[in-house]
Amino acid sequence: MATARPLRRAAERAAVTGLAAALALAAGPPAGGTAVSPPPLPPLPEISADVTASVPGPALGSALEPVLGDGTGALAPFSPEGSAAVFPEGSAAVFPGEPATALAGESAAVQADPADPAAPAGPSASERPPGRAGPYVFRDEFTGPAGRGPGASKWKQETGCMWGHGAEDQCYTGKGRNARLDGAGHLVITARSEKHVGTDGVARSYTSARLVSTSAWKGGTLEVRAKMSRWQAGAWPAIWLLGRPAARTPYYGEIDLMENGFTGRRWNPQYHVHTDGAGSGAGGEYGIDATRWHVYKVRWTTGPSGRVWFYLDGRLMRVLPYRVPSGSPAEVILNIAVGSRVGTPAAKLDSTLTVDYVRVRR
Repeated sequence: MATARPLRRAAERAAVTGLAAALALAAGPPAGGTAVSPPPLPPLPEISADVTASVPGPALGSALEPVLGDGTGALAPFSPEGSAAVFPEGSAAVFPGEPATALAGESAAVQADPADPAAPAGPSASERPPGRAGPYVFRDEFTGPAGRGPGASKWKQETGCMWGHGAEDQCYTGKGRNARLDGAGHLVITARSEKHVGTDGVARSYTSARLVSTSAWKGGTLEVRAKMSRWQAGAWPAIWLLGRPAARTPYYGEIDLMENGFTGRRWNPQYHVHTDGAGSGAGGEYGIDATRWHVYKVRWTTGPSGRVWFYLDGRLMRVLPYRVPSGSPAEVILNIAVGSRVGTPAAKLDSTLTVDYVRVRR
């Protein structure tokens, strides 16, 4: 810091001299009519790289770019879309005058410019998830040979032909008939046109699969990487959490991490929450190409102040209230329903939901 003092004194002398020159010019020439030239500015000492490091003050651009909260000053890389800053594990986003907003390993929403009402707003303190996600309590990477059904220790395949109060057009089958591994680390659920008579004696013209996790959790983080085939009328793929017991739905809540089909040919996935209180059905659209891989994630808490944080590809999309009884357990469901609320199904339906992984953290 001792080296910086002469620099500051030189800068102060230059500022004073420059001010005097400006005042002289503003006053105009003296009575004799001879113009007065401003005195030359004193030369500034040469500044070497090691000296600049000791000069106090923020680095250039520090007021414009987010920096890592570990004190290194390294700039955080932005995603190609420019809408989120992705931070390495164990770091946090720090914006000038703003508290940290990113969780470890997650994206931080860009802080809004108060002067720009259209700028995306970052999460407020009340919208940030509580703490960091814990260790994995459930994980399926769907490894195994092609044609094998999902692991019975992690998933149960619900069957039958009376779903959606009888309004849906599919029979759910078991034994891997409509849900199989592809041999490349993915689970593929297929809804197709075919005649089928369920064990309940009901006949349908479509078959599909509905997988339910064998475990349930009282809050945490669910993350699923998935993609869908192109739009076909009547296909209703979904990734969701359903509170137990299901017979009391929506009292124990439902979180639709992803469901598609309500937007018709636009084929734009949506997210929703359902409870038996105010705000049930709230949600929105993701605005993405559903046929490409995306990571859908939620963090959820229960109780009177329960909330759901919806993320897409690491970016926080929205926070919604989720007021269900404290400690209500919820199970994961992967399925493709057919018809009902998404319209009359195509005569030659062949729709798929491909899942890369399902991960749950406490």
